[in-house]
Amino acid sequence: MIETMLVFLAALGLIWLAQFDGRKRWARPLTYLFLSALDLLVLLAALFIGLAPEAWYAFIPSPPPRHLPIMLLGIGLLLSIPLLWAIWNDVRRRTRYLGTLQLNHALTQTAWTLLVFFLGSNFILFTIKPLSELTIEAPLRLLWIQNTAFTLIAMVGVGWGVRRSWPEVRTRLGLRTLRWKDLWIGFGMGLLMLITTALLGAVLILFFGEDLAASSAFNQQILEKLPGIAGILMMGALSGIGEEMLYRGALQPVLGLTLTSFLFALSHIQYFSPSIVIIFVLGLMLGFTKKKWGLPTAIWMHAVYNSLVGLLALLATAPN
Repeated sequence: MIETMLVFLAALGLIWLAQFDGRKRWARPLTYLFLSALDLLVLLAALFIGLAPEAWYAFIPSPPPRHLPIMLLGIGLLLSIPLLWAIWNDVRRRTRYLGTLQLNHALTQTAWTLLVFFLGSNFILFTIKPLSELTIEAPLRLLWIQNTAFTLIAMVGVGWGVRRSWPEVRTRLGLRTLRWKDLWIGFGMGLLMLITTALLGAVLILFFGEDLAASSAFNQQILEKLPGIAGILMMGALSGIGEEMLYRGALQPVLGLTLTSFLFALSHIQYFSPSIVIIFVLGLMLGFTKKKWGLPTAIWMHAVYNSLVGLLALLATAPN
């Protein structure tokens, strides 16, 4: 847990530093220095594991996957190519845009680096250990850490305390008071998500039954470690707030509905299987809800869906 907190704090610090690009002369070179150091560490890890695989056993008792150095090298290249492009672009004093993204801005480079790093780390973890062997000892504590970090990253990422005041941050993220209309729309959409999950799952299980069974078993072992109904409801609320603030509040206005939903699906390591299609579709539904009825409705909808899934799983495993 301490390691997870330190990683999130480092990410938050990098995002905060990148916010000063264009305001402080030292911000961009210092951000690029930290990002380059992270990239160098990944490339050195690829080289180290490739040349001295026996050293792997000092950290993990099982042998390293044969393709691990190649994967790390690929992550390192993904990290370095846009960063080198941005540095070169700075030297040439040119500015280019892709939609609302300023590609040579330190904040964009930081977001890209963190995205590649976290998704790459998740993918490597998944290839090192099969889903059936992954365990989470204190899921509720991890949810608190993760979704608190997501919420802070969303607020700092849109400029809180540097480029925007708190009222401006609320406007940018789409935060407002939850209304009665939001409650019934969000509840209805949460039920629709549940039905969609059941229908898509029924289709996918015909072709990928073993993969879906592994995903269900992973989710079940998390639910079993939650403190009953109160833990399930808290899980729903935490996931709804943290993930919606980050993906639908901060990222969707910049990246668009489809790309945000794709990233949302990739971020769920337990669904690195054909069932990732279900998460992508759910991301589209959440994004559509945010776009049509606002972020509070999407947060409530997400919380309702997660809570219903948890409560149904609890009922299914309850003794007669």
